[in-house]
Amino acid sequence: MSSLPVKGFLGTGATFEADVNLVVQLVMGMALVAGVVLAKQQHYRAHGICQTTVMLLNLLMIGIVMWPSFRRQVNPMFPRVLHRSYYAAPMVHAALGITAELLGLYVVLVAGTNVLPEWLRFRNWKRWMRTEFVLWLIVVISGMGTYYAWYIAPFR
Repeated sequence: MSSLPVKGFLGTGATFEADVNLVVQLVMGMALVAGVVLAKQQHYRAHGICQTTVMLLNLLMIGIVMWPSFRRQVNPMFPRVLHRSYYAAPMVHAALGITAELLGLYVVLVAGTNVLPEWLRFRNWKRWMRTEFVLWLIVVISGMGTYYAWYIAPFR
């Protein structure tokens, strides 16, 4: 990643990786909405492929961009400065994001595989998937809040 440009392309104080991540996250959010539409149209196989692809791409983005940024910018100061939005925003985003990613991976495992025993499998698909979708939307919004706190607010 060291050969990538340092400065972002969105005209903020963000790095190139942060700008790419923001754009990818917004596109993934739109893909999740498209996946919901596919499910409503009873295209369940396409729905599953769409949602699973987003989950796996998000896992990649967490590993490549978000986790290293979090470790570099938040971990050294934790918990001394949680009263400042620069640190509180990513902490809230990380907590919600970890919850959404784990729940999403659980849903993918239950819906797309037979790895989990029957007693660990849910029955009410709609409730779990709707919960995951709403949680994901909240995570996308909190991610935009983190982007604002890190790359826009400090330069105003």
